[in-house]
Amino acid sequence: MADLSQMLEAQFPRRASPEDLVSPHFTFYELTKSELAARLGIDNSFPGVKEARAAVFLCRNVMEAVREQFGPYSPNSVFRGQELERALKKKRSDWISKSQHTLGQACDIEVPNLPNAELARWVIDNLEFDQVILECYNPKEGPNSGWVHVSRLSPDQGTNRRQVLSYVWDRREQDYVYVEGLREAA
Repeated sequence: MADLSQMLEAQFPRRASPEDLVSPHFTFYELTKSELAARLGIDNSFPGVKEARAAVFLCRNVMEAVREQFGPYSPNSVFRGQELERALKKKRSDWISKSQHTLGQACDIEVPNLPNAELARWVIDNLEFDQVILECYNPKEGPNSGWVHVSRLSPDQGTNRRQVLSYVWDRREQDYVYVEGLREAA
């Protein structure tokens, strides 16, 4: 295991050993891990150095800050390649996702024993971010229902929008929809 946590993002390689540390508490493996990809035999490696460096920046500036504040957790998802996105969202082979996960710029996180609405609020109040989305949160199912999507752009990728959304069930539409602000399912 190599400690790459001090390596500048601009020098970070496209590939590293799975157990190599990219920050004090997270490994290279955690940036690309996916149970769905493993089950389906999908290679979820970074396609290029740009995506790897974006994920390392996100890890060091978002995931690590959450870890320092709330303690240990493992991200649900960070980088997701196009093939994994298509499998996850059940799309055709020619569909191209615009998700920031495919660029290494987003993570989906939950922290044990911390309500996801509280986690989202903390990120909004304490971190620089592009998007925070409280996804599928329904306190009737318990405070840890759903998850929090956080994206952040590195300085060379543009300006962070500080957009706050929720992804909630809409009874009228009978589907999940994005709405402004932090909201729980109705």
